[in-house]
Amino acid sequence: MAQKKAKTKKPTVGLFISELENAYTYNLCRGVIDAAKKNDTNLVIFPGKSPKAPYEFQYQFNSIYELPQPSTIDALILATGTMINFLSPEEFVEFYKRYSKIPLVSISIPLNNISSVLIDNEVGLKQALLHLITVHRFRRIAFIRGPENNAEAQERFSVYKKVLAENKIPFDKDLVCQGDFTHYSSVSAINRLISNKVKFDAVAAANDEMALSAINILKSHGLKVPHDVAVIGFDNVESARFSSPSLTTVSQPIYEQAGKAFHMAMDLIKSKRVGNYTLGTEMVIRESCGCISEMVNSINLFDRKKKAREGKKGTPYTKKDAFVYKPQIGKKIEQMLSELGESGNKDRFRAFIDRFAELLSGSCIEEDDILAFQNLITELRHDLLSQAGKSDLVCKMEDFFHQARVLLMEAALKINSRRWTLHHNDIRSLRIILNLLISNIYNREETLQTIIPHLKEMGISSCYIYLFDEAIIHSITDSWRFPPAINVAMYYGNSAVSDMLIVGGKLPTKGILKKEFFSDQQHTLVVSPLFYMDEQLGFIIAEMDLLDIYLFESLAVEISCALKLTYLIKTRQEIEDKLRFALMELEEYNKRLNDISQTDELTGLLNRRGFLYHSRHDLNIARRMKKDGLLFFADLDKLKQINDTYGHNEGDNAIKAVANVLQRTFRESDIMARIGGDEFTIFTINTSLEMIDNFKKRINLFVEEHNRNSGKPYKVSISIGAVPFSSSGIENIESLLNQADILLYNQKRMKKKHQKH
Repeated sequence: MAQKKAKTKKPTVGLFISELENAYTYNLCRGVIDAAKKNDTNLVIFPGKSPKAPYEFQYQFNSIYELPQPSTIDALILATGTMINFLSPEEFVEFYKRYSKIPLVSISIPLNNISSVLIDNEVGLKQALLHLITVHRFRRIAFIRGPENNAEAQERFSVYKKVLAENKIPFDKDLVCQGDFTHYSSVSAINRLISNKVKFDAVAAANDEMALSAINILKSHGLKVPHDVAVIGFDNVESARFSSPSLTTVSQPIYEQAGKAFHMAMDLIKSKRVGNYTLGTEMVIRESCGCISEMVNSINLFDRKKKAREGKKGTPYTKKDAFVYKPQIGKKIEQMLSELGESGNKDRFRAFIDRFAELLSGSCIEEDDILAFQNLITELRHDLLSQAGKSDLVCKMEDFFHQARVLLMEAALKINSRRWTLHHNDIRSLRIILNLLISNIYNREETLQTIIPHLKEMGISSCYIYLFDEAIIHSITDSWRFPPAINVAMYYGNSAVSDMLIVGGKLPTKGILKKEFFSDQQHTLVVSPLFYMDEQLGFIIAEMDLLDIYLFESLAVEISCALKLTYLIKTRQEIEDKLRFALMELEEYNKRLNDISQTDELTGLLNRRGFLYHSRHDLNIARRMKKDGLLFFADLDKLKQINDTYGHNEGDNAIKAVANVLQRTFRESDIMARIGGDEFTIFTINTSLEMIDNFKKRINLFVEEHNRNSGKPYKVSISIGAVPFSSSGIENIESLLNQADILLYNQKRMKKKHQKH
């Protein structure tokens, strides 16, 4: 029988980024994700942190950098622009050399013998700085640098110094603040400028995150942006558009960078030669520098007509440029504009509005598309109104453009509403997941199964959670080493792996990304470590929608905290079990000690202490039950003679013989003790003096039996007597023993006297 040919697995590309909750890396992710889906290629995102990042326990994220292997990842894209921030060039070389057997592509930073997608930092930043100097007449421009070890950051700083020199502005080192591309460093920078009373009228930050943070910290000091201080950034992330004021910045094509890096990675997988590729940058004018946005400024029909009269041409915002990454939208716009231009169509404006409304209602429309449509409508208005002659046609056109803008506004509000609804649902799911995780912390595998429906509601179509047997302490100075095996704690979403994965089973730790775990569909996975402070717990691997990717780190933190609680509970249970066992042992030990302290070592009967303890208790019970009784005393006759004649060992044997006779004579419920060398006492309830003769007869019977069978050269004999007590009496055990001692002494004296005669 011929064997079936194994299916060729899709190639898998890995992406190293510094974090998920960052506008820059979000755009990188979006670009690579879209490219991977379009090319039917698996993608695994590794959102670690910059190696050696000094903030809190961020270094723990970097454990995921140990997972990629040539057997699991076919090519690796490194977002080096943020990863290199806290490393020297030599340290970063050592970092990426670990992946020398995997084809590598770098984004932003050129690396030796590695294909890179680069940015021309100079053009756009020079435009923005010149804008501050020539348009707004600023001379005291503070600059928040990026990390010293980051080539891009150094290039931007060099552009800053170059522009100052070209415009004959003296370089002032007091205006330069060291940053690291994070908002933390921007806060420190602005606080330093203000506390040192450095005069500045503008702030240029090496990236948008630091620029946006600068706006907020300036506001907290009572300074208005841009009225008191202008601010510009670099990147043009989404939040730059919607900040208050909106951020003037330098636009670098992050999305295009990511897409290009992906295609270069695919070429490397196919063994094609790939070199470096450089993309341009340009200034984007908004409010934070003191201008109005270019989009608002572009709505100037008078200026357009004036240019038309002068024979000058504008630079229309073409539909091709607007929708280059969504060709399906571009084709529809082409068709609609073609119909709008047909002079024979009297209702062409109404038809365009209907088609336009239908297009905007589609689920694929995003905020970027709304902005592209806005520019397109503005250009259409300029073109059509500048050519219109009749007033009634102008009115129809104005109605048309107002309707189009209202449709755009409604579409933007709907997009925002849908996004907030998704976020609210996700936040609610996060809350439910946390409650479920905490509600049953005694069985982690069972608990993790309960959260699966809510993970699916968050758009996580598949999820794998792997946990170490025990939490692993990992400090920032330690080199991370994986344990050889890891436990499968939970998974769902891919039936193809059900034969390979078993909840509660184990896998090689570095094998959790095996291609066998991918189905034939395209997969986009995000990997995150599960850790609590300095303790590594395991990993979570999830496939989720891009909109929800911001919540992924929060989800990982929630699961980590709940798992830490299960580890604590488990540890507590183990400690409690050990303590309980120790207490049981201690109780048993104390019981043995107590028995030893109350037991006569020779006979095994109670000693005087044990007799007093137990007989006091039984005396109280007897009086509550209205029962009378007897306290017997017994004595081994001639013990001294046996010791002197036959030795103390035989004396001990004789004492043990007496104990045996008394045990056979009295009941198990009676309290019997050896209280002295040859003296015994027995506490009995529900007995009387009339019964003493019967006891004596039984004793004599057992003594004779012993003497007959012992083979000893001496005879054992016992003297016995009794002291009565009544239920209504007031005697205590001590007084009864005193009476018994006196009675025994008198009886033995009379017995000796009788033997002499």
